[in-house]
Amino acid sequence: MIPDLTRLVRTSAGASRLLKRLDPLALAGCLAAASAPTALSQVAPTVTSVTPANGATDVPVTSTLVFRFSQDMNTEVPLVPSVPPFLVGNFEITPEAAQIFDFEWSADKRTLTGTPSGDLPANTTISWRLNPAGSFLPLTSAGGTPLATTSGSFTTGAGGGGGGDEPALLFVSPAEGAMGVPLNANVVFVFDRPMRKITNPGPAIRWIGVEAARFTYAWSGDGATLTCDYAGDFPALATIAWVLNPDGAAVLFESADGVPLPGDTYSGGFMTTTGGGGGGCDPDGIPDAWGGYGISKLGNYVQTSAADPVPDSPDPFVFSAVVLSPDAGPNVTAASVTLPGGGQRMLEAIPFASGFMYADESPATAAALDTAYPAGTYTLRFNQTGQPERVIAMNMPVGNPPIPKIANYTEAQSINASQDFTLRWGAFTGATATDYLSLVIHDNMGHIFFMAPDACVPRPLPVTATSVVLPANTLQSGKTYEGELTFSRLFYFSTNAVANMSGSGSLTRTTRFTLSTGGGTPDAAARFTAFRLLPNSNPELTLTGTAGRSYTIQRTGSLTAPRAWANAGTVTMNAAGTAVFEDVQPGKVLPLYYRAVTQ
Repeated sequence: MIPDLTRLVRTSAGASRLLKRLDPLALAGCLAAASAPTALSQVAPTVTSVTPANGATDVPVTSTLVFRFSQDMNTEVPLVPSVPPFLVGNFEITPEAAQIFDFEWSADKRTLTGTPSGDLPANTTISWRLNPAGSFLPLTSAGGTPLATTSGSFTTGAGGGGGGDEPALLFVSPAEGAMGVPLNANVVFVFDRPMRKITNPGPAIRWIGVEAARFTYAWSGDGATLTCDYAGDFPALATIAWVLNPDGAAVLFESADGVPLPGDTYSGGFMTTTGGGGGGCDPDGIPDAWGGYGISKLGNYVQTSAADPVPDSPDPFVFSAVVLSPDAGPNVTAASVTLPGGGQRMLEAIPFASGFMYADESPATAAALDTAYPAGTYTLRFNQTGQPERVIAMNMPVGNPPIPKIANYTEAQSINASQDFTLRWGAFTGATATDYLSLVIHDNMGHIFFMAPDACVPRPLPVTATSVVLPANTLQSGKTYEGELTFSRLFYFSTNAVANMSGSGSLTRTTRFTLSTGGGTPDAAARFTAFRLLPNSNPELTLTGTAGRSYTIQRTGSLTAPRAWANAGTVTMNAAGTAVFEDVQPGKVLPLYYRAVTQ
């Protein structure tokens, strides 16, 4: 698979670290909520006291976190948690089980109170840091002077709980944050003592990213180990998360003598491999820590019947240029692209994703895109710290790839999941050995069920292919999926022009379509097309989907696993397939990340 950096930025199907580094809604929300200071105070604010005190022990698990400042503070700056390694916020709390706090400023603007969403983990040292080094939105005084980095810690006590000390989770496999987990892996929980052997412990676990009903459970003889076996394989490239004794659970994990495991305290998550052969496979052969650069002209289409695909909203035609620094540096500090006619576009630095620079334009039609960005030589220039200017010339050819079209679209809406199914499409005419054809099939939560080509299976897909077989049981019965078929004409590719960076230039056309194993009218995956922060500080989202269908809107406050998605409400599409949703639930703290799912 040859990567297309700009496509990875703009589409949900690309499982890339670019998407992990940038969430437009959350970042725009942070900016809209922050007030830029207009004057600087002469004296920096300080934290005059904190409760629990620094170094305190045996702190109750129900404690709040209270900071008192020496000056009036700018209370318009939202409290933004760090999301290592993608985002440095203005506060950090570790361990992750203690991260979720609802913060509120006092009327005098000098006291900040953080209330945990549940009990803090027992017998745990909890560390906090305000304005960590590199914070993109630092806490400041009312006059605009930043608070110096301030940190501390305290240790909780045993917590409450009935007939004795609360039980604890000692070990879990796969480990928290594990990547490339085999699709046939079991999830194993090991507790610090014998537990009551619940016949069906499923209700005591909130599973996220998989179907909870497909798990079966087995206790060890001593009751200290629970093995969770998922029927069939986990979905490929899926983020799977879990929470033990979640709020409102009908059944609770308890020790053998009846003491409950702390609720909403133990959680974790992991990401599965692309499929076949376990973890460790790198499908494109390019190290994940490398940076990249590239330019691309994109045509995005949607096919909703056997008729020809039509331009897909909201941005069907896009020119984009991207430069991304290697993880280990040197960092990209400036970048531009010179067009064939001599015009120049400057790439803008994204302040929340260090070393990521981006420029794009979305003309209304394919003809307008070709006129604004014609064939010819494009010169990408960028500077890296301590390095000479990089000058990369890319020669864009005349002519776009054909628009991909599924030939048996109607058949693909009534697939028998228990049998092989052959998906067919029109040929990529004029393709050469350097061009690229790909197919990705995923559900409405972004979990990839099939990908071709896939070197990790292995599953080849030559650029001359006009069909591929979806093996029996690849898809689940009664489900609707989204597919993306891509034709990409690659006119530049290099892994050695710049150290630890790969580069690409492409003319790409992608068609989005649905596949269904349910036989009914398929639900289109919802797509967010606009967002804003209302004057009442509530996020408002505009989205598209299937006309008349209802979608559940879910949100989380973290990009890292486990992503504890909570229901924020539901929305029903109008006759045109659009809807506007306002998150009116109280107690929200930015940043927030949203998704829309069908039930």
